[in-house]
Amino acid sequence: MTLVASPSHDLVRRAVIEVAQLPENELLVVIEMVGDLKKQRAQKKRATAAELVARARQRATEISHLSREEMMERFSQTVEAIRAEAIAKGTAIDGEWESD
Repeated sequence: MTLVASPSHDLVRRAVIEVAQLPENELLVVIEMVGDLKKQRAQKKRATAAELVARARQRATEISHLSREEMMERFSQTVEAIRAEAIAKGTAIDGEWESD
């Protein structure tokens, strides 16, 4: 399930009241429309995933000339930068890495 910024309670309440007053055949149309919206959202996410894969492949091509040692050094630097940022934000504890 994907979390999306939740609309205001007033907007949700208004939508529920409007939908609750519809006849059954129109409720089925609303359900279909909601299904269509979900499909559209899923397709957008697939496109985003495809974009990520394309960027990853492009990046892999860009660094393919590096030796294994250079790659591992860059990897270590990236991991350390992420860890330092997490410590600064308070989402990690300095020193917990060594105890794992």
